[in-house]
Amino acid sequence: MLKLKSKLLAASVAVASLFAAGAGAQEYTMKIGHVGALDGDDQQGAAFIKSFLEARSNGRIKVEIYPNGQMGDFRAHIEAVQLGTLELTATTGGGIAAFVPEIQVTDIPYTLRDDLVAEKVSDSPFFDDMRNLVLERTGNVRLLSVSNSGRWRSFFTTKKLIKSVDDLKGVKMRTINSPLQIEFVNALGGNATPIGWGELYTSLQTGVVEGTKNAATDIVPAKLDEVIKYASLDEHAYLFGFWWVNDDWLKSLPEDLQNLVVDAVRQGGIIQTQWNKEQEAGMLQQFVENGGTVYVPTAEERATFYPGGDAAKAWFSKEVSAEWLGKWESAIADVEAEIDAERARTIGR
Repeated sequence: MLKLKSKLLAASVAVASLFAAGAGAQEYTMKIGHVGALDGDDQQGAAFIKSFLEARSNGRIKVEIYPNGQMGDFRAHIEAVQLGTLELTATTGGGIAAFVPEIQVTDIPYTLRDDLVAEKVSDSPFFDDMRNLVLERTGNVRLLSVSNSGRWRSFFTTKKLIKSVDDLKGVKMRTINSPLQIEFVNALGGNATPIGWGELYTSLQTGVVEGTKNAATDIVPAKLDEVIKYASLDEHAYLFGFWWVNDDWLKSLPEDLQNLVVDAVRQGGIIQTQWNKEQEAGMLQQFVENGGTVYVPTAEERATFYPGGDAAKAWFSKEVSAEWLGKWESAIADVEAEIDAERARTIGR
């Protein structure tokens, strides 16, 4: 009997110790907000981050996801991260441009030649400098990962197909809230109209805008193909995605969890990028099956849009920063040289 009581007492002490250890373990909540659809690319990255963090932190980090623009537009999400209402968000450059206009340099049309260059520059020292600038300006918003948020921007329209610059004259084209994007469209003779992502469907449906600069991986998941009928794949700008974290929250974590968060968000960005690549062909096919027309401009037709890119570059240099334009062009040149050298080694020439 005494042995039994001793065993029961020991078991009780062990259980009590387990509960005490559990109660003493700090738990953290990461709220992720984004404007994308539940079956879109932002959600793919966010879902991975949730699974990765909750499993590998052994429940010390709980992740909540708020998709579909529940927290507002891109800027509202950035402000929420800055204030700590959200711990993490994913935006395009338009979300941060009001705070750091220099980031618009990554949106200058026709500066990136292909995916290899865009992906390699995403992991270059250029974005280390941009991270420092954003943190300095916002005080509390840290860039954790650079991804692709929808392949390449092209012209998607409701009323007519855009083959060359002449077709864009007078078209009310939705842009992100970025002065550079507005300058680009207006320089081509279009009528640039900034519209939040959450308002875009209704704006297209009612004629407030007649087109948008996105990719099929944005258009189809959001069911915008119900009103958009034409796609002109000029691919004028790579749609960078940026994952922003509340710096105070990140620094409040133990070092092991800080590392885990960084790893999770970087991998989430990679998954987002790859998902967009994998989905693009299928989304374009679905767009066609839903009654849409897809057109790829000829080299001559695409060249008619280049003056808009030159105008955007000149505007940025004058109104924002010639220094950051130089940094961007230098980063691209370095990356292109690396890729060309790698290709030459592979071919053996």
